[in-house]
Amino acid sequence: MWSKSRAAASSLLCLLCGALQADIVITQLANEGVIIEGGQTRIMIDGMVVETYSIYGGLPAAAIPDFRAAGGAFADIDLALVSHRHHDHNQPRFACEFMQASSDTRLETSAQVLGLMREKCREFVTTSPRIKKIDPQYGAHHVITKSDARVTVFPLSHGTRKYARIQNYGHLVEVGGIALLHIGDAAMNAADFERAGLDEQRVDVALIPFWFFQPGPGAEVIETYMDAALKIAVHIPPGEMEEVKEYMAENFPKVLILEQPLEQVRFSAASPPPP
Repeated sequence: MWSKSRAAASSLLCLLCGALQADIVITQLANEGVIIEGGQTRIMIDGMVVETYSIYGGLPAAAIPDFRAAGGAFADIDLALVSHRHHDHNQPRFACEFMQASSDTRLETSAQVLGLMREKCREFVTTSPRIKKIDPQYGAHHVITKSDARVTVFPLSHGTRKYARIQNYGHLVEVGGIALLHIGDAAMNAADFERAGLDEQRVDVALIPFWFFQPGPGAEVIETYMDAALKIAVHIPPGEMEEVKEYMAENFPKVLILEQPLEQVRFSAASPPPP
């Protein structure tokens, strides 16, 4: 269960003053893929996506050799986490390649994600001690600790009808003194965020799919459950980037957009992210 603390900073500078224990770096990958680095720990969420899929992006060609070798920007990943099985969030063949190339990365994710990976590298998935199936529930979240980081994994509904059975996980990463929220493809359902306990959780940095900012129920969900000092709009199709940027600049000018894979935002008490 979440901590009962609802203490929130009145401003970003106040948030970081005296709280930030390490520099934080967020690296944008494809779609909702990110690498979060703080202190001694590097965590990748939804980052094992290489090829374009439908309208969504992949990695630039120059970055693919590093990905396949678990080197460069993809070196020294401590934890690989996946929100759900859809190919714009995890591509099984490339997930197998990355995990086999890395000697230390731990992967903790759902049975659905691992089921698709087994089709590409069955022996590795079923025998590697670095791969763990998890099944967090409402009221019984899964907690991962690694060095100076703590990750809480919890369910958030992907939606109704054909999406109702998709195991979609949210991740709250606590590192360097701040809390970063990644929600995968969560439905814009306030009751589900409430059920997940996010009404009781401080969030300092929120990675939010861009459609939450469009007219509709997303605005209320953001205000109540993801009103972080730093909001980053993610999962923007490359072909819609300019249109989304124009809309966001007019309606949500303080929300950050990282436009290209491997683009970064870096902040510390001395150099905070933009308010």
